[in-house]
Amino acid sequence: MSASLTTRIPIRDRDGRVIDEKEVATYAGLLARAHDEGLKRIETTLVQVPAENNHFLAVAHATVETEHGVFTGIGDASPNNVNRKIAPHIVRMAETRAKARALRDAVNIGIVCLEELSDLSDLGLDENPQGEPENVRPLRPAHAASGSETRDRGERAPRGRTQDGRRSQGSGSDRMTDAQRRLLFRILSERGYEAENATSALLHDAGVGSLEEISKQRASHLIDSYRDEGERRGA
Repeated sequence: MSASLTTRIPIRDRDGRVIDEKEVATYAGLLARAHDEGLKRIETTLVQVPAENNHFLAVAHATVETEHGVFTGIGDASPNNVNRKIAPHIVRMAETRAKARALRDAVNIGIVCLEELSDLSDLGLDENPQGEPENVRPLRPAHAASGSETRDRGERAPRGRTQDGRRSQGSGSDRMTDAQRRLLFRILSERGYEAENATSALLHDAGVGSLEEISKQRASHLIDSYRDEGERRGA
């Protein structure tokens, strides 16, 4: 079965609600289309080796030749514009992005490629796409709406305290960042949560009564925990 040339990804607001969709190309689809159009060669060159003095930014150049001509593209990758799983492989990601951009020109596809998107960009309201999100797939069903979980959902603790009376974990500059918030909702979406269910699940797992009470440290811990669980279930 031939690879799909495009796919659609959800666009979410700060609270994780799906407000729109974005059509993106896929690398597999671009490659398949290029073969259909007489792909002759793909060559890549590493333009910049990632190092401490360049913030570990890898830059690659790709040349694609088809029956319609020769097309080139530049791709970059660094720990700042790829997700944590990809970070150890930024040279390969830079190469993939370079090839994707050259292939898009070769087959006359103007929309951005999925592999060009970062872990965080274009998942909220960002307008400058770069990097790479993973394909959405459920890792486990949503929390069962029963027992103590349903008892607390729908309730909100007074501002500054959690539902069991403890002080909130985040305040002021210590609060979870917008980037952390978007990433957490994206991970929850991959696990099968949508809209209010995702918010309820996040509050439950964080042990707080509102999103404003989640600290940067707690958000970082939850991100690592969700990813570790996902890797265990995918093993």
